[in-house]
Amino acid sequence: MTKTRKKYNLPTGYPFLPTLFRSNDFLANPIKFISKSMEKFGGTYTATLGLRKKIILTQDPAFIEHILRGNHRNYHKSPLATERAVEFFGNGLLFSNGDYWLRQRRLVQPAFHREKLQGLYDIVTRSIDEFLRDLPDGEPDIYPLMHQISFSLLIRSLFDIRMEPATMAELGEHFTALQEFLLRDVNRPVQRLLYPFNGMKRDMLRRAKRLKAIIAGLIRERRSDPRSYNDLLDMLLSSRYEDSGEHMTDEQVIDEALILIFAGHETTANALSWMLYLLATHPAINNRLVNELKVSSPADTLRNPFVNAVISESMRLYPPAWMTERVAVEDDRFGDYHFPKGTIIIPFFFGLHRNAAHWPEPARFHPDRFINDPSLARSASFFPFGAGPRMCIGNNFAMAEMCFFLHSFLTNFTIAATPQVPEMRPLITLRPDRIVLKIERISTLH
Repeated sequence: MTKTRKKYNLPTGYPFLPTLFRSNDFLANPIKFISKSMEKFGGTYTATLGLRKKIILTQDPAFIEHILRGNHRNYHKSPLATERAVEFFGNGLLFSNGDYWLRQRRLVQPAFHREKLQGLYDIVTRSIDEFLRDLPDGEPDIYPLMHQISFSLLIRSLFDIRMEPATMAELGEHFTALQEFLLRDVNRPVQRLLYPFNGMKRDMLRRAKRLKAIIAGLIRERRSDPRSYNDLLDMLLSSRYEDSGEHMTDEQVIDEALILIFAGHETTANALSWMLYLLATHPAINNRLVNELKVSSPADTLRNPFVNAVISESMRLYPPAWMTERVAVEDDRFGDYHFPKGTIIIPFFFGLHRNAAHWPEPARFHPDRFINDPSLARSASFFPFGAGPRMCIGNNFAMAEMCFFLHSFLTNFTIAATPQVPEMRPLITLRPDRIVLKIERISTLH
């Protein structure tokens, strides 16, 4: 008996050889390449890897909703993005799938509810003030500074301890090296052939082992400490599974802590850097924001419509997570499309956020659009933190960090643009190459 081969109807796009020939253009500037392809193919297209592996890229909000919300049970994080990362960072929320992911999400989620996070706010505001005390005037590249402060904030919020500067620096160095390695590993898999000879993977595994050892030491210290803390580590250690009443093992706590650091510090650093650039290049908006902050406390900024509008508009133009990916567990349909299991779907948030069909004057930095229509912040065309059950678990924490930082920074410093124009570096997240701004401490102004 012969099997009838299923017929699928995928979006038009690039067959295998054109995909192969264009791979260098994609790697050189993914956002530019994908944006041009979106224009060419009407917002959704297919790229072919190998004989049968298909990737569908889309900025259609309805298609994205279908993948991330409507039929999310049929979609997992793809091995393309997770298999290598698990080797180094463990099987935490960002990289796990299926029943294990669901069980961990249900366990960890309560620690990030707004009410729980209020206990962290004092740690966050205190850490920001301490960091800004030593911030230099002049014309620095602010991206490394934002990277440093977001990493410091996350470490202090996870582990409310005075970590030795050398240990903090070591953690930062290992995380940066591992993130850069994973990016090259995924984008240029041919380099894996060299690992047995150049020792690069061995070095990365050594770094990952050291990261886990540092966090394991912090966990041991905490377990022997009778005091209670308001940090995230305390919340992770005290969480219990609903079905068994058991706590996570130390290995699971290490995995989840690593993921929180991995996913949290880079995205916040990017968001803050782009935000300050936009404010510096739009003085009227910056002055209006400063006037709002002068009459607000840090806690008030969480509920201030204009502060939230500035953050939302900045993340619309420069979403730290500029795309995501899912793989179909079984065959699926959307509209006229029918595609097989194993198909990778890439929602292109950057393109959707700048699509004139959904956003009037899409290239304009215009926070008032979120004031005039508050529903935009919850619309199906806006994905600053993803969507659906796998939406960023730390979204409330990230918003609080950014609100508190803007309050402290803009009430203590003035900023102005320089001739330097940053370029986007769409890696795992949407980084700037550098952002040079004029910064002056208000207390020194004449």
